[in-house]
Amino acid sequence: MNLASRPATTILTVADEARAKDFYEGALGLPVRGKDPTGMMILGLDGSASLGLMVDPNAVHSGHTALTFEVDDIEGAMAELEGRGVHFEDYDLPDLKTDEHHIFSTEGERASWFADPDGNILCLHQGGAIEYNM
Repeated sequence: MNLASRPATTILTVADEARAKDFYEGALGLPVRGKDPTGMMILGLDGSASLGLMVDPNAVHSGHTALTFEVDDIEGAMAELEGRGVHFEDYDLPDLKTDEHHIFSTEGERASWFADPDGNILCLHQGGAIEYNM
C-alpha cells in the first residue's frame, strides 16, 4: 500500500464543538461533511485531505503550527478572514519576526498565523515551494 496516495485527515482537539463549527465553517469557510463513527466532526478540504475536530475539554495544545493553508495572495486572504473576525498574531522571536501587517517574510515565502478559539495555531502561507533532495 502506498500511503502517499491515500486521503489524509488532520485532527485538532476543541473544547466546544458549536464554537469550533462557527469558527471553521463560518470564519474559515470549511464545509462540514458530517461526523465519523466516533462523533468527530469532519470538515472538507479540497483534494484528498480533511480536518477532524475532536471534542476534548481537557486538551492541551502543542504551541506550534497545527495546520497551514497555502494561498496565492496572502494580503487578500488575510483581509477576507479579518472581515470574518479572525485575528492575526504578531511574533518577535530571534528567527521569526512579523512586520506591521502581521506577516513574516523570508526569501520566497510569506506567512501569517492565527489561532482558533481553542488555541490551535493555524497559518496562511504564500510561496515557499520546498525542494526535497533525499
